Amino acid sequence: MTKRERLAHIYVEFIPKDIDEGVLYISRRFNTATHRCCCGCGFKVVTPLNPAKWRVVDHGDSVSLAPSIGLGALPCRSHYWIRRGRVDWYAKMTAMQTRLAQRRDEYASRVFTGEITPPPARERPRPVAPRRLGFWDSVKAWWASFWD
Repeated sequence: MTKRERLAHIYVEFIPKDIDEGVLYISRRFNTATHRCCCGCGFKVVTPLNPAKWRVVDHGDSVSLAPSIGLGALPCRSHYWIRRGRVDWYAKMTAMQTRLAQRRDEYASRVFTGEITPPPARERPRPVAPRRLGFWDSVKAWWASFWD
């Protein structure tokens, strides 16, 4: 098993049953991108394309897939980004990272499908600029600092 450093991409209507190593298959019709795990384990990675999951950015001669591919539930535990056809490797996913990612994915999917409504964003109070001291206020504060 050798780690892959680059992926080619092909736009297809249907994802083929047998997919090649080193190729990212993208189906716009079915909003899906599929490839073999870049670690070389051969696992088929299917990424649904929608705002709650992944998105593809086409750069012409290459594509990017975001967010990262985290395969913490698989034995290889691979974690990588596909950016402009290049595979950027990260440390293997831990069990805790996998659980957190699964919870975030579940929440995002439920919001995307309308099953739940996210709470309204809290409005942050605007920071208050400190009052600038005048000359005599500065002198008084300096003088008072001797007795603090």
